[in-house]
Amino acid sequence: MIDHAWLQVSYMAQIIVACLLFMIPVAKRRRFPARFASCTIVLLMIAYMFGAAVTVPDNLLLAILYWPAFAVICLPAVALCLQAGLSEVLYCTICANATQHAANECYLALSIALGRTTPDLPTLLNGLLTTVIYIAIYGAFFIMFARKLAVHGHYRVNRNDLFPMACILLFVWVLGVLCHDDVSLHGVVYHISDALCCFYIMWAQRSNHDKAELQRELDGVRYTLLQQQKQYTVSQETIDIINRKCHDLKHQIRTLQTMQESPERDAYFAEAERAIMIYDTRIDTGNKALNTVLMEKGLYCQSHDIQLTCMPSGDSLDFMQVADIYALFGNALDNAINATMELNDPSKRVINVRFSSQGNLMLIQIQNYHQRRLRFRNGLPITTHQDATRHGFGMKSMLHTVEQYGGTMQVDDTDSVFTLRILLPKNPESSTG
Repeated sequence: MIDHAWLQVSYMAQIIVACLLFMIPVAKRRRFPARFASCTIVLLMIAYMFGAAVTVPDNLLLAILYWPAFAVICLPAVALCLQAGLSEVLYCTICANATQHAANECYLALSIALGRTTPDLPTLLNGLLTTVIYIAIYGAFFIMFARKLAVHGHYRVNRNDLFPMACILLFVWVLGVLCHDDVSLHGVVYHISDALCCFYIMWAQRSNHDKAELQRELDGVRYTLLQQQKQYTVSQETIDIINRKCHDLKHQIRTLQTMQESPERDAYFAEAERAIMIYDTRIDTGNKALNTVLMEKGLYCQSHDIQLTCMPSGDSLDFMQVADIYALFGNALDNAINATMELNDPSKRVINVRFSSQGNLMLIQIQNYHQRRLRFRNGLPITTHQDATRHGFGMKSMLHTVEQYGGTMQVDDTDSVFTLRILLPKNPESSTG
């Protein structure tokens, strides 16, 4: 009796578990456990009554439609459990059915290969074999696809993919119906082909997802570089104006100092000149773009009680484009400033920039204290901004810029000191060629 009941609901139970795998990584509705449990009970009851009332038809067309009917029944249940639109619900259900079908085809292929046919009622050995295969396939599909395809609690569904996915899955169902009773070597080939088709459905989605993520990152890097280039133009114009004004004011103050002497007047002018000298202090690195970046960031640091020191090497960065210089050093110093701003200890609110050369190589090192615990991925720190979708392109943009010139970039976090090292060839064409 129990074995017979299990045969009626086993297919639906397999689909429900597969649906759960693809629901785990995404946003769910409130009281998800209760919703999922209720839907599971209802679906199993429907499957039992459906299986008792309708046997697998002998007619080929009806037999092909028999199994997809179970998938259609699952759609409302998935919609009740997830915070998702129709396209995402369809996507989740199709992926779940592809996973279930891949596991089932692997089981059938292995059963035939071992010289066994599927019995009418499950035996202990048959049940053990089924369990092991399903756990292995479901686990692999969850790790390789379900976890990877979900982004911030949702599947990014391209509606143009849904129809081809459904068509391939329907084709796989047709093959499954045609070769279900074939226990020859051809049957093994059919079942393995079916499983590979299901794997292809998911692999194609994973491949498209990875390409979309890379394109999104590339768009973010390009946008960051464009914004840095625009900011450089504005900053250069602003600093040129400040320098001219400072130069004029210094001469005006010195002219006024030659007038009637007075202690208060001298103190006033001395204080004014010291204030103006803040804006007139410049580090000559031999490159106008780099001077602009250092002066702009230096002014910001002075107004926020941060000490920015720079040790130029005397070698110029003229081999780099102006926009790349501003993007590279602007991002690096912005990261250092943001980290230093969080420190309360004045002695640690320090940023050190150092340039050194050896042969055809230039080493750029930027160090600063920080108080956050950094996590790294692919050698780069993961953004600490809460909105990771809009931040995190700075370091990738820097790495992209450095690699364009045949250089390397390394980051290190030791004893709450963040160190960025950039190694650039002074003659990129000869070093990369």
